[in-house]
Amino acid sequence: MDINTLVINFMNQYGLISIFIIITLEYANFPLPSEVVLPLVGIMISKGDFNFLVVLIISILAGITGSITNYLIGLKFGKSLMKYLLKKYPKIKKSMNVSVWWLNKYGKVSVMISRVIPVARTFISIPAGINKMNMYSFICYSSIGIGVWNSGLIGLGYILGDNLSEIGYIMKNYSILIFILILIIIVTLFLRKDRYIKNNC
Repeated sequence: MDINTLVINFMNQYGLISIFIIITLEYANFPLPSEVVLPLVGIMISKGDFNFLVVLIISILAGITGSITNYLIGLKFGKSLMKYLLKKYPKIKKSMNVSVWWLNKYGKVSVMISRVIPVARTFISIPAGINKMNMYSFICYSSIGIGVWNSGLIGLGYILGDNLSEIGYIMKNYSILIFILILIIIVTLFLRKDRYIKNNC
């Protein structure tokens, strides 16, 4: 039984709570890629099993929950945690370095932008905690990035329906294009809401 079937069965059995659990774990760096889960949710929405807006809100809240978990871990254990993780799991070094680079170069905005970069979008929470980024700002910027990313993937599944092979093909061959499009959306939203974000985040 492949992961798609397992996820669908889990969601059919437990409904919306299963979506919250899966996305929370994924954003807490468990190996449950939203690139698979959220398009499947979109397919289920197209069949009338779920409501798009409700699922989107739940997925954003779940993403924030998982992200805050990693943020607090980084805040609590600091650089000693970073050294331990890099020593224990050398394969994550590249992803962690990318996250740290984004955070150092672009500050708070990097948290928002990183949410649409595969792998880095979940790892960014730990460096944000280590750097003691303001939690309200962390949540604010994360919510925007997570919202755009999740809505894009859910929408992809909704539009393509049962064509799982097409979804896989698009994610594999056009991931860079998808990233660019989502990044453009985020930058546009940021520019339009720049004054609001600066005043409230």
